[in-house]
Amino acid sequence: MNYRIMFVINAVALLLAGIFFLILPQTALGLFGTEVYVSTLFVARILGGSLFLAGLFLWFLKEAFDEKTQRNLGMVLLGGAVGGFVMTLIGMGALGVIRTNGWVLLVIFGLFTLIYGFLIFLMPQMMSAGSGNTYRKQV
Repeated sequence: MNYRIMFVINAVALLLAGIFFLILPQTALGLFGTEVYVSTLFVARILGGSLFLAGLFLWFLKEAFDEKTQRNLGMVLLGGAVGGFVMTLIGMGALGVIRTNGWVLLVIFGLFTLIYGFLIFLMPQMMSAGSGNTYRKQV
């Protein structure tokens, strides 16, 4: 597993979610059991546009070969995944906004958190503790 593969997976997930919320916001909100009003449809479309834009940015940033840039981008995405996980928990528990299928979001954000955490914190240690090889850039 390397940064480039994770950036591609993350970009595709963002693009698909963005398109879904842009084109079918009522269906997307219905999957999570939220109320559907004109205002929530508008906000869902704004969210869809933001997710789509983030996916496009990440798609083009996947070609960053600089090790430091990849690590910094991984840290940003780790922070976003942790934030998404926490906000989903709040939305499911304290606020009660997400009534159904919230576990899907928890699984997705949890997986991205674990994988980016591994890439940032554990993989460099494993590479340096290995057979003396230094970290090599993945092309």
